[in-house]
Amino acid sequence: MEPLASLWASGLEDFQHGTTWLGVLIGLLDYALVGFIIYQLYRLTRGTSAIPVFLGLLAIYVFWQLITALGLNLLSDLLGQFIGVGVIAILIVFQQELRTFLLFIGDQEFLRQQPAWLRNILPRRADTGRTEVNEIIDALYRIADRGEGALVVIGRKSPLQTHISSVTPIDARISAPLIESIFFKNSPLHDGALLIAYGRMTGVRAVLPVTQRPDLPAEWGMRHRAALGITEATDAVALVVSEEHRDVRVAIGSELRVAPSRSELLGLVHEALEVAAPNT
Repeated sequence: MEPLASLWASGLEDFQHGTTWLGVLIGLLDYALVGFIIYQLYRLTRGTSAIPVFLGLLAIYVFWQLITALGLNLLSDLLGQFIGVGVIAILIVFQQELRTFLLFIGDQEFLRQQPAWLRNILPRRADTGRTEVNEIIDALYRIADRGEGALVVIGRKSPLQTHISSVTPIDARISAPLIESIFFKNSPLHDGALLIAYGRMTGVRAVLPVTQRPDLPAEWGMRHRAALGITEATDAVALVVSEEHRDVRVAIGSELRVAPSRSELLGLVHEALEVAAPNT
């Protein structure tokens, strides 16, 4: 037993120093997990003002590591104290993004591949499916035909509430006539956006963040800029009805497209929402 114990002790020492293949594997796993977290944070903050702040903090950290390696102890200690206090600053600056990230981690979609017993303890929810999308598109084209505007936001995994200044909550089944009545020009609810999440209409008169991009056409109004703003901050799909052009446009991934036809618009929205094709 002594040789076996000696071998185990030797292997444990090598593992602790990272000199065995298992230690290398653990190190690679460590880097992979850190990379995954950084990538998810980038996805959630893409297009927001958090990216320049994050890059600035990353530059300070790299500089700190460099001067530490060069042996500049006084400057290294000074930056080390700054970075230590900077953790609190990061929590303040990134509080909205961190909240979104934690909601993403706890999202049922993220845990879809987990065991059935874990999925069963999570609340079940419906998704916005093909029937609901068809109702939305039908309503928007009828609104466009009568020369009125509309803005509909279909939420996906990212929570919408953290990016909305104000909203009038509702809870209703998705219905084309109801959507048309909401955006009727004399309706008190027609200003702002209609929010849709998990197969239900959840809010009206929503005030959305507006994109700050300087390269947009001058004729694009607040509805277009709000549609881009919410898709820059989240993974939602935004649909805009232009009063001037009487067409329906879709914003996906910070890009606004004009749909030449109803069928093409349906295809874009189905693909973005990952709506399954009907059984044939």
